Amino acid sequence: MPELPEVETIVRELRKKIIGLKITDVWVDRPKIVKQAGGIKKFSKQIKNKKILNVRRRAKYIIMEVEGKKTIFIHQKISGHLLYGKWIPLEAARVRSAPLPLTGWKSVVKGPLQDDKKNGYLRFILYLNNGYQLGLSDLRRFGKVILIDDEKIKDLKEISGLGPEPLEIKFKDFKKLFKNKKRKIKQVLMDPAFIAGIGNIYADEVLWSSDIHPLSRTENLNERDFKKIYSNIVKILKKAIEYGGSSTDDYRMPSGRKGRFQEFQNAYQKTGQKCKKKDGGIIKRLKLAGRSAHFCDKHQILK
Repeated sequence: MPELPEVETIVRELRKKIIGLKITDVWVDRPKIVKQAGGIKKFSKQIKNKKILNVRRRAKYIIMEVEGKKTIFIHQKISGHLLYGKWIPLEAARVRSAPLPLTGWKSVVKGPLQDDKKNGYLRFILYLNNGYQLGLSDLRRFGKVILIDDEKIKDLKEISGLGPEPLEIKFKDFKKLFKNKKRKIKQVLMDPAFIAGIGNIYADEVLWSSDIHPLSRTENLNERDFKKIYSNIVKILKKAIEYGGSSTDDYRMPSGRKGRFQEFQNAYQKTGQKCKKKDGGIIKRLKLAGRSAHFCDKHQILK
């Protein structure tokens, strides 16, 4: 699932492309992607000819503000990512003797939108008045879109229980979050009710850089540990945003290109490799609450 840096990258790229444009039409491959009363027909009626005013992020979610009193909420889920480009229907692609796409659409923009299979599973398209489209490619079909009243966005179940944003919280407030917390540190960092947007990739990277074993108990950590965790959260998330996020799996940028942060990962999906700290350790993998945790068996200390 795209984590904070991936979603932030998407939002920043889309702000450059779609703010001020009007939505002229919508297409979905299956109606159930739109999760609201009235379904796709009502959704389409309410967004047509509406200008896009802003695109922002909350945790791992994309919030698109449009004219009027409605907001488009997008959850990309496990394999979804928003793309900005131009596509033609499969029948038109056949007429042009182009290679057949993975679903019913063919990108007319050359490069990764056309060549990378991860970008070929279009499930949802917004048509824009500049001739371009905003599409959701989603191999697993778990993504969803909701059109909701502006004042109710904060009450969505995905939003209402979220913890603070990790790039906005100060250290003293971050430390307070751990008061009375008695859990394994990686589980805590991945809990969106504790702090928003840190998933599997970045929890592994933060703990590797902080010399802390993912199974360490939060009640056993000291002031120095908390400072290291906080500092590395900020540093690693900012670096990941700088490099467009991590494309170790399905995620791609709106251009269809891969992010580059996977080139700098030290723990996530590095099982069996020598630790980059050259401490003689090997990156190992364990299961934690149904998820994988990657860590160095030398410098990451179990507390």
